[in-house]
Amino acid sequence: MKVSVLDQTVLRAQESPEEAFLQTVETAVHADRLGYERYWVSEHHSTDALGGSSPEVLISFLAARTGRMRVGSGGVMLPHYSPYKVAENFRVLGALAPGRIDLGVGRAPGGVPLSTKALQDLQLRDPDTFPDQLRQLQEYLKDILPVKHPLHGLMTTPRITVKPQLWLLGTSPSSARLAGTAGLPYAFAFFSEAQQQKALLSFQRYRDTFRPSDVMEQPYSMLAIRIIAADTDEEAEEAAAGSLRFSLMLNQGRIVRLADPQSARAALENLSAGEREELERIRSIYVIGSPSTIRRKIRDMKQLYRFDELMALSLIYDLQQRKRSLELLKEAVDDL
Repeated sequence: MKVSVLDQTVLRAQESPEEAFLQTVETAVHADRLGYERYWVSEHHSTDALGGSSPEVLISFLAARTGRMRVGSGGVMLPHYSPYKVAENFRVLGALAPGRIDLGVGRAPGGVPLSTKALQDLQLRDPDTFPDQLRQLQEYLKDILPVKHPLHGLMTTPRITVKPQLWLLGTSPSSARLAGTAGLPYAFAFFSEAQQQKALLSFQRYRDTFRPSDVMEQPYSMLAIRIIAADTDEEAEEAAAGSLRFSLMLNQGRIVRLADPQSARAALENLSAGEREELERIRSIYVIGSPSTIRRKIRDMKQLYRFDELMALSLIYDLQQRKRSLELLKEAVDDL
Protein backbone atom coordinates (compact mmCIF):
# COMPACT_ATOMS: atom_id res chain seq x y z
CA MET A 1 0.00 0.00 0.00
CA LYS A 2 1.22 3.47 -0.80
CA VAL A 3 1.85 5.59 2.29
CA SER A 4 2.37 9.34 2.54
CA VAL A 5 2.92 12.12 5.09
CA LEU A 6 0.93 15.19 6.13
CA ASP A 7 3.01 17.83 7.94
CA GLN A 8 1.38 20.78 9.73
CA THR A 9 4.70 22.30 10.87
CA VAL A 10 3.53 22.16 14.47
CA LEU A 11 5.45 24.44 16.82
CA ARG A 12 6.78 22.87 19.99
CA ALA A 13 6.72 24.62 23.36
CA GLN A 14 9.57 27.12 23.65
CA GLU A 15 10.44 26.71 19.96
CA SER A 16 10.81 29.32 17.21
CA PRO A 17 9.05 28.99 13.86
CA GLU A 18 12.47 28.88 12.23
CA GLU A 19 13.29 25.71 14.18
CA ALA A 20 9.92 24.17 13.32
CA PHE A 21 10.46 24.68 9.60
CA LEU A 22 13.94 23.17 9.81
CA GLN A 23 12.34 20.09 11.33
CA THR A 24 9.73 19.95 8.57
CA VAL A 25 12.51 20.03 5.97
CA GLU A 26 14.54 17.34 7.75
CA THR A 27 11.45 15.14 8.10
CA ALA A 28 10.62 15.54 4.41
CA VAL A 29 14.14 14.58 3.36
CA HIS A 30 13.92 11.53 5.63
CA ALA A 31 10.53 10.50 4.19
CA ASP A 32 11.93 10.83 0.67
CA ARG A 33 14.78 8.48 1.53
CA LEU A 34 12.36 5.97 3.06
CA GLY A 35 10.31 5.78 -0.13
CA TYR A 36 7.14 7.61 0.92
CA GLU A 37 4.78 8.37 -1.95
CA ARG A 38 4.05 12.04 -1.24
CA TYR A 39 4.60 14.74 1.37
CA TRP A 40 1.84 17.31 1.88
CA VAL A 41 1.89 20.49 3.94
CA SER A 42 -1.13 22.25 5.38
CA GLU A 43 -2.52 25.78 5.44
CA HIS A 44 -3.36 27.44 8.76
CA HIS A 45 -3.64 31.11 9.67
CA SER A 46 -3.60 33.33 12.76
CA THR A 47 -2.22 30.71 15.14
CA ASP A 48 0.99 30.50 17.11
CA ALA A 49 0.87 26.71 17.18
CA LEU A 50 1.01 25.83 13.47
CA GLY A 51 3.56 27.42 11.15
CA GLY A 52 2.30 26.59 7.66
CA SER A 53 0.47 29.70 6.49
CA SER A 54 1.79 29.51 2.91
CA PRO A 55 1.94 25.95 1.57
CA GLU A 56 2.99 27.09 -1.92
CA VAL A 57 6.21 28.64 -0.61
CA LEU A 58 7.01 25.64 1.58
CA ILE A 59 6.30 23.19 -1.26
CA SER A 60 8.85 24.88 -3.49
CA PHE A 61 11.54 24.56 -0.82
CA LEU A 62 10.71 20.93 -0.02
CA ALA A 63 10.66 20.00 -3.70
CA ALA A 64 14.16 21.45 -4.04
CA ARG A 65 15.43 19.46 -1.06
CA THR A 66 13.89 16.12 -2.09
CA GLY A 67 14.33 14.13 -5.26
CA ARG A 68 11.76 11.37 -5.70
CA MET A 69 8.48 11.70 -3.80
CA ARG A 70 5.62 13.99 -4.76
CA VAL A 71 5.20 17.20 -2.74
CA GLY A 72 1.97 19.09 -2.37
CA SER A 73 -0.69 20.92 -0.41
CA GLY A 74 -2.99 19.35 2.10
CA GLY A 75 -4.42 21.71 1.27
CA VAL A 76 -4.91 25.12 -0.27
CA MET A 77 -8.14 26.59 1.13
CA LEU A 78 -9.64 27.57 -2.21
CA PRO A 79 -12.49 29.87 -1.03
CA HIS A 80 -9.87 32.44 0.01
CA TYR A 81 -8.25 32.77 -3.40
CA SER A 82 -8.59 33.29 -7.11
CA PRO A 83 -8.64 29.88 -8.83
CA TYR A 84 -6.63 31.44 -11.65
CA LYS A 85 -3.83 32.51 -9.31
CA VAL A 86 -3.81 29.12 -7.58
CA ALA A 87 -3.50 27.42 -10.96
CA GLU A 88 -0.57 29.63 -11.98
CA ASN A 89 1.19 29.17 -8.61
CA PHE A 90 1.08 25.41 -9.01
CA ARG A 91 2.03 25.49 -12.67
CA VAL A 92 5.22 27.30 -11.59
CA LEU A 93 5.80 24.60 -8.98
CA GLY A 94 5.18 22.00 -11.69
CA ALA A 95 7.85 23.64 -13.83
CA LEU A 96 10.31 23.54 -10.93
CA ALA A 97 9.62 19.90 -10.02
CA PRO A 98 8.10 18.23 -13.10
CA GLY A 99 5.77 15.35 -12.33
CA ARG A 100 6.13 15.73 -8.55
CA ILE A 101 3.56 18.37 -7.55
CA ASP A 102 0.14 17.73 -5.97
CA LEU A 103 -2.50 20.43 -5.58
CA GLY A 104 -4.84 19.42 -2.78
CA VAL A 105 -7.69 21.88 -2.26
CA GLY A 106 -10.36 22.18 0.42
CA ARG A 107 -13.17 24.49 1.45
CA ALA A 108 -12.40 24.81 5.19
CA PRO A 109 -11.20 28.24 6.40
CA GLY A 110 -7.94 27.00 7.92
CA GLY A 111 -8.13 29.67 10.61
CA VAL A 112 -10.35 31.99 12.61
CA PRO A 113 -13.06 34.35 11.28
CA LEU A 114 -10.68 37.31 11.40
CA SER A 115 -8.12 35.53 9.21
CA THR A 116 -10.87 34.60 6.76
CA LYS A 117 -11.87 38.27 6.51
CA ALA A 118 -8.25 39.30 6.02
CA LEU A 119 -7.59 36.69 3.33
CA GLN A 120 -10.73 37.64 1.45
CA ASP A 121 -10.02 41.38 1.84
CA LEU A 122 -13.10 41.85 4.05
CA GLN A 123 -15.34 40.57 1.22
CA LEU A 124 -16.52 37.25 2.60
CA ARG A 125 -17.42 34.79 -0.11
CA ASP A 126 -20.36 32.42 0.02
CA PRO A 127 -18.94 28.94 0.75
CA ASP A 128 -21.53 27.49 -1.63
CA THR A 129 -19.45 28.89 -4.50
CA PHE A 130 -16.77 26.27 -3.82
CA PRO A 131 -18.00 23.81 -6.48
CA ASP A 132 -17.86 26.61 -9.05
CA GLN A 133 -14.36 27.58 -7.88
CA LEU A 134 -13.26 23.97 -8.22
CA ARG A 135 -14.64 23.83 -11.77
CA GLN A 136 -12.80 27.07 -12.62
CA LEU A 137 -9.57 25.68 -11.17
CA GLN A 138 -9.90 22.55 -13.31
CA GLU A 139 -10.44 24.69 -16.39
CA TYR A 140 -7.43 26.92 -15.64
CA LEU A 141 -5.21 23.87 -15.18
CA LYS A 142 -6.06 22.80 -18.73
CA ASP A 143 -4.23 24.46 -21.61
CA ILE A 144 -7.33 25.76 -23.38
CA LEU A 145 -10.45 27.24 -21.78
CA PRO A 146 -13.80 26.09 -23.21
CA VAL A 147 -15.18 28.24 -26.02
CA LYS A 148 -18.14 29.24 -23.85
CA HIS A 149 -15.89 30.31 -20.97
CA PRO A 150 -16.24 34.07 -20.31
CA LEU A 151 -12.44 34.38 -20.38
CA HIS A 152 -11.88 32.20 -23.45
CA GLY A 153 -8.48 33.05 -24.91
CA LEU A 154 -6.87 33.60 -21.50
CA MET A 155 -3.62 31.67 -21.01
CA THR A 156 -2.74 30.06 -17.70
CA THR A 157 1.03 30.14 -17.55
CA PRO A 158 3.57 28.65 -17.67
CA ARG A 159 2.42 26.11 -20.28
CA ILE A 160 4.13 23.15 -18.65
CA THR A 161 4.22 19.60 -20.00
CA VAL A 162 3.18 17.73 -16.83
CA LYS A 163 0.50 19.51 -14.82
CA PRO A 164 0.06 19.26 -11.03
CA GLN A 165 -2.24 16.50 -9.85
CA LEU A 166 -5.42 18.03 -8.46
CA TRP A 167 -6.94 16.42 -5.34
CA LEU A 168 -10.11 17.27 -3.46
CA LEU A 169 -9.87 17.17 0.34
CA GLY A 170 -12.91 16.71 2.53
CA THR A 171 -14.63 15.27 5.58
CA SER A 172 -18.16 14.61 4.34
CA PRO A 173 -20.23 12.75 1.75
CA SER A 174 -20.88 16.03 -0.05
CA SER A 175 -17.17 16.59 -0.69
CA ALA A 176 -16.84 12.95 -1.73
CA ARG A 177 -19.64 13.34 -4.26
CA LEU A 178 -18.04 16.50 -5.62
CA ALA A 179 -14.71 14.68 -6.08
CA GLY A 180 -16.44 11.73 -7.68
CA THR A 181 -18.48 13.69 -10.19
CA ALA A 182 -15.42 15.79 -11.07
CA GLY A 183 -13.33 12.66 -11.67
CA LEU A 184 -10.69 13.67 -9.11
CA PRO A 185 -8.74 11.73 -6.48
CA TYR A 186 -10.23 12.19 -3.00
CA ALA A 187 -8.56 12.53 0.42
CA PHE A 188 -10.59 12.18 3.63
CA ALA A 189 -9.22 13.91 6.75
CA PHE A 190 -9.99 11.48 9.58
CA PHE A 191 -9.15 13.79 12.47
CA SER A 192 -12.32 13.81 14.59
CA GLU A 193 -13.85 11.12 16.78
CA ALA A 194 -17.23 11.81 15.15
CA GLN A 195 -16.06 10.86 11.67
CA GLN A 196 -16.21 7.07 11.59
CA GLN A 197 -19.65 6.94 10.00
CA LYS A 198 -18.88 9.93 7.79
CA ALA A 199 -15.78 8.19 6.49
CA LEU A 200 -17.76 5.08 5.58
CA LEU A 201 -20.42 7.10 3.79
CA SER A 202 -17.88 9.38 2.10
CA PHE A 203 -15.74 6.65 0.58
CA GLN A 204 -18.85 4.79 -0.60
CA ARG A 205 -20.34 7.98 -2.06
CA TYR A 206 -17.08 8.71 -3.84
CA ARG A 207 -16.97 5.28 -5.47
CA ASP A 208 -20.67 5.38 -6.40
CA THR A 209 -20.54 8.83 -8.02
CA PHE A 210 -17.15 8.64 -9.70
CA ARG A 211 -17.09 9.62 -13.37
CA PRO A 212 -13.98 8.96 -15.46
CA SER A 213 -12.24 12.18 -16.50
CA ASP A 214 -9.21 13.31 -18.45
CA VAL A 215 -7.38 13.09 -15.10
CA MET A 216 -8.42 9.62 -13.92
CA GLU A 217 -10.22 6.59 -15.31
CA GLN A 218 -10.79 4.91 -11.92
CA PRO A 219 -11.55 6.30 -8.45
CA TYR A 220 -8.58 6.75 -6.14
CA SER A 221 -8.96 7.62 -2.47
CA MET A 222 -6.72 8.36 0.48
CA LEU A 223 -7.30 8.28 4.24
CA ALA A 224 -5.37 10.83 6.31
CA ILE A 225 -5.14 9.85 9.98
CA ARG A 226 -3.07 10.54 13.08
CA ILE A 227 -0.46 7.79 13.49
CA ILE A 228 2.20 7.37 16.20
CA ALA A 229 4.53 4.38 15.80
CA ALA A 230 7.38 3.21 18.02
CA ASP A 231 9.30 0.00 18.66
CA THR A 232 6.85 -1.05 21.40
CA ASP A 233 3.26 -0.20 22.24
CA GLU A 234 4.43 1.38 25.52
CA GLU A 235 6.93 3.65 23.78
CA ALA A 236 4.30 4.66 21.25
CA GLU A 237 1.86 5.61 24.01
CA GLU A 238 4.53 7.75 25.63
CA ALA A 239 5.38 9.48 22.34
CA ALA A 240 1.67 10.10 21.68
CA ALA A 241 1.00 12.01 24.90
CA GLY A 242 1.79 15.42 23.40
CA SER A 243 -0.34 14.80 20.33
CA LEU A 244 -3.29 13.56 22.38
CA ARG A 245 -3.16 16.63 24.60
CA PHE A 246 -2.89 18.82 21.49
CA SER A 247 -6.03 17.19 20.04
CA LEU A 248 -7.90 17.48 23.33
CA MET A 249 -7.15 21.18 23.60
CA LEU A 250 -8.19 21.66 19.97
CA ASN A 251 -11.52 19.94 20.71
CA GLN A 252 -12.05 22.43 23.50
CA GLY A 253 -11.33 25.37 21.21
CA ARG A 254 -7.84 25.96 22.60
CA ILE A 255 -4.88 25.77 20.23
CA VAL A 256 -1.66 25.23 22.19
CA ARG A 257 1.87 24.38 21.23
CA LEU A 258 2.99 20.77 21.24
CA ALA A 259 4.19 19.91 24.74
CA ASP A 260 7.02 17.53 25.60
CA PRO A 261 5.91 14.03 26.69
CA GLN A 262 6.58 14.62 30.40
CA SER A 263 4.56 17.85 30.54
CA ALA A 264 1.82 16.35 28.39
CA ARG A 265 1.49 13.26 30.61
CA ALA A 266 1.31 15.44 33.72
CA ALA A 267 -1.48 17.49 32.14
CA LEU A 268 -3.39 14.38 31.05
CA GLU A 269 -3.20 12.91 34.55
CA ASN A 270 -5.09 15.91 35.94
CA LEU A 271 -8.11 15.73 33.64
CA SER A 272 -11.67 15.76 34.92
CA ALA A 273 -13.87 12.70 34.44
CA GLY A 274 -15.60 14.36 31.49
CA GLU A 275 -12.28 15.24 29.89
CA ARG A 276 -11.06 11.66 30.31
CA GLU A 277 -14.09 10.42 28.40
CA GLU A 278 -13.40 13.01 25.73
CA LEU A 279 -9.76 11.92 25.54
CA GLU A 280 -10.77 8.26 25.06
CA ARG A 281 -13.03 9.25 22.16
CA ILE A 282 -10.09 11.11 20.62
CA ARG A 283 -7.76 8.16 21.18
CA SER A 284 -10.20 5.92 19.28
CA ILE A 285 -9.39 7.63 15.98
CA TYR A 286 -5.62 7.51 16.52
CA VAL A 287 -3.43 4.64 15.39
CA ILE A 288 -0.82 4.21 18.13
CA GLY A 289 1.54 1.30 18.67
CA SER A 290 4.33 -0.99 17.62
CA PRO A 291 4.71 -2.11 13.98
CA SER A 292 2.55 -5.21 14.56
CA THR A 293 -0.17 -3.15 16.23
CA ILE A 294 -0.02 -0.50 13.53
CA ARG A 295 -0.22 -3.12 10.80
CA ARG A 296 -3.26 -4.80 12.33
CA LYS A 297 -5.15 -1.54 12.83
CA ILE A 298 -4.40 -0.21 9.35
CA ARG A 299 -5.32 -3.55 7.76
CA ASP A 300 -8.69 -3.46 9.54
CA MET A 301 -9.31 0.15 8.52
CA LYS A 302 -8.41 -0.57 4.92
CA GLN A 303 -10.89 -3.46 4.81
CA LEU A 304 -13.58 -1.27 6.39
CA TYR A 305 -13.17 1.96 4.43
CA ARG A 306 -11.62 0.54 1.21
CA PHE A 307 -9.21 3.44 0.64
CA ASP A 308 -6.26 3.14 -1.74
CA GLU A 309 -3.54 5.12 0.03
CA LEU A 310 -2.67 6.04 3.62
CA MET A 311 -1.45 9.46 4.78
CA ALA A 312 0.02 9.85 8.27
CA LEU A 313 -0.11 12.93 10.47
CA SER A 314 2.42 12.25 13.24
CA LEU A 315 2.70 14.99 15.86
CA ILE A 316 5.69 13.80 17.87
CA TYR A 317 7.70 16.19 20.02
CA ASP A 318 11.12 14.62 19.50
CA LEU A 319 12.41 14.81 15.93
CA GLN A 320 14.31 11.53 16.11
CA GLN A 321 11.24 9.74 17.45
CA ARG A 322 9.19 11.28 14.64
CA LYS A 323 11.63 9.99 12.05
CA ARG A 324 11.67 6.56 13.71
CA SER A 325 7.87 6.53 13.60
CA LEU A 326 7.98 7.05 9.84
CA GLU A 327 10.48 4.22 9.44
CA LEU A 328 8.34 1.78 11.41
CA LEU A 329 5.10 2.83 9.70
CA LYS A 330 6.59 2.31 6.25
CA GLU A 331 7.79 -1.16 7.20
CA ALA A 332 4.46 -2.07 8.80
CA VAL A 333 2.18 -1.28 5.87
CA ASP A 334 4.39 -1.79 2.81
CA ASP A 335 2.87 -5.11 1.81
CA LEU A 336 -0.76 -4.52 2.85
